[in-house]
Amino acid sequence: MAKKVNNEETEKVKKNKKVDKKSSIEEIIVEAPVANDLETKSKTKKTDAKSTKNEASESKSSEKIKEKKSSTKKEKELDKSAIQDNESTAVIRYSDEDLLMFAQVINEAKTEALDEYRMLKERLDDLTSFDAGEESMIYSMHMAEQGSEAQEKEKTYAQIQRIQEHIKKLDDAMDRIRNKTYGICRVCGCLIAKERLLAVPITTLSASYKIHSKCPDDGIDKIEPIKF
Repeated sequence: MAKKVNNEETEKVKKNKKVDKKSSIEEIIVEAPVANDLETKSKTKKTDAKSTKNEASESKSSEKIKEKKSSTKKEKELDKSAIQDNESTAVIRYSDEDLLMFAQVINEAKTEALDEYRMLKERLDDLTSFDAGEESMIYSMHMAEQGSEAQEKEKTYAQIQRIQEHIKKLDDAMDRIRNKTYGICRVCGCLIAKERLLAVPITTLSASYKIHSKCPDDGIDKIEPIKF
């Protein structure tokens, strides 16, 4: 009898153990989906965060592309406006044919100036040699004559200086011909009248400014008499 009772108690304990085991397994099964849900949610959050980051980076890159395009467009517009400004502010000049004509006039004026320079130089040399000869003579020239010779010598020397300056200005005019800036008034920026350039090839001022001391309102140089 005692053995039978012991056996029954042992079976009960075994059954209880099975039930406890079963209940713990059931708890694990029930809890497992909750854990899975948390993992899924965390994964979803990470995916959402990544997608948000991707969207943000995409939006930033698109903004950068837009900024680049706008800056490129602005640069193009600036370049275009700069070209238009350069075209509008381009210096007006005489044509190559006109410059060639003016160059011939300048060359002729320089040839005449060089001839005059040689004549004056010879004149000065003669006066200098004459003075030297007079000093060696026993009887010197009269005081009045000596004074007139000295004045002539001084006058010739002044003329030589003047002609040298004129030749230098003619050379400067030829430089402006080469640079294609000849005939442009240095004050007004307009083209000097052809008549004035032909009469005074070395000039750098328009007739309007020379005569009236002001630039022409319409930008066209005219030779007009002074109004009293």
